[in-house]
Order: sequence, then C-alpha cells, then structure tokens
Amino acid sequence: MGGQALLHGALLAVFLAGGAWLRRARGRRWEPAARGVLVFGVLFFLYASLGKVTFQAIPWDADPMLTRLDAWLSPGRPPVLAAQALGGRAWSVELLSFYYVAFIPYLYLTLFLGLLGRPALERERLLVALATLYGLSFMGYLFVPARGPIVAMAGSFAAPLPGGFFHGVVRAAIESAGGPHGAFPSLHVGATTLACAFDLAHRNTLRGLIYVPLIAMIAAATLALRYHYAIDLVVGAALAIACLALAVRLVPRSAAEAGR
Repeated sequence: MGGQALLHGALLAVFLAGGAWLRRARGRRWEPAARGVLVFGVLFFLYASLGKVTFQAIPWDADPMLTRLDAWLSPGRPPVLAAQALGGRAWSVELLSFYYVAFIPYLYLTLFLGLLGRPALERERLLVALATLYGLSFMGYLFVPARGPIVAMAGSFAAPLPGGFFHGVVRAAIESAGGPHGAFPSLHVGATTLACAFDLAHRNTLRGLIYVPLIAMIAAATLALRYHYAIDLVVGAALAIACLALAVRLVPRSAAEAGR
C-alpha cells in the first residue's frame, strides 16, 4: 500500500503542476487539447491503478448487494444469467468481445472530435461532463468494490465462455488492469451514452443516431461477457445524463466565451 500511496501522490503532483502550467497558457490554440490530454491521461491511469488498490483499501465486498439489486430489477431470472444465451457460441462471444473492445476507439474518437472539432462552449461542456462522469464512477469503483458476475457468480453459469481472438484481447486487457474490478457503475455504458446524448443535444443528430446501435451492442456485451450486473448499466446511463445536465450549469456560455 505504501508504494501505491507514493505513486498516487506523484500522480496528483503531476496533475497540479500540469494544471498550473496550462493556466499560464490560457488562450493558446493548443491549450484545450493539452488540457484534455492531461485530464484523461490521469483518469485512464487511475482506471488501471484502482484495480490494484481497491480490494486492499476497502474491507467490504459489494457483489452481494449488486446481486440483490439485480434481483429487484428482474424478479425472475437475473439478467446476467439470461444473457448467457447471447454468449453460447464462439462466434457470438467474438462479436460481443469486438464491441466491448470497440469502446476504446469510440471514446478516443469522441475526445478527438470534442477537443478539436467543436465550438468552445460545446468543447468545455463535453470535457467537464466526461471528467465528472469518470470521477464519480471511480468513486463507485473505490467505495462499492465489486469484481462482477464473472467472479462473484462463477458457479451459476452453465459453461465457460468459448474464447477467440477478440475475447482473448478483452481478457488480457482486464488482467493487465488488475483483474475484474470496477463493476459499479458501467463506464462502458455511461461514457458511450454520454457521447451519444451529447451529439443528439448539439445538432449532430446523424452521428448520435449512428452511435445508438453501438451503445446497444456494448451494453449487451457487458452482460454477456459477465463483467457487469444490470444495475451497473442502469446507473452508468443515469450518471451520464446527470453529468451532461451538470456540465451545462458548471460551464455557462459566458465562461466558455471568455476562455476562447
């Protein structure tokens, strides 16, 4: 734990120093992109590091609570068990794994288009909304520590998932981040919902509608690959909408125009 405390302390120092430097560079053409890189560089680093400290720092396991919440959402068969039908064959697991992996380029594309291709007001609100969503989600990962159905409900599944190339990529990426963690809420669903809703709210209707099937497939993948409970998806989507509304209040039009 001592090494992790030093690592996260150094990360905080880098973030504060970077913020101070960017304040001095306010108004430069490259400053918005650099600010986005700093914010999300820190957030992506935190995602990887949380898997190594959460279950050491927090003495409780939230998986039983999330299982009960899923039972409340669906009084019959738990959604994650019902989703076994989607992952019963190797080709369907590969397809769902492809969409699970597609979340990463989708997010990077959203950041790229948001930081470089939007008016100042939209750019600032998107950055604030995404950063707030990630920050709140990380609080959930830390204080509602859960490994997800793939671990907590391992004995309830009829058979292991048949693997392939993309499923192997998913498993390797999760293991490199410290194993299954960060079930509640689902950032896969939250971040994709936020990006899609933001486009729909800012006159990029065609792009937003194109993203809707991607969100549906990513949501199905999180259940079928057994990394999330249904409640994780619901809360992730609700948080995304709340963060969009909050960003409008936190970034008024006058503030964005002053930062041009």
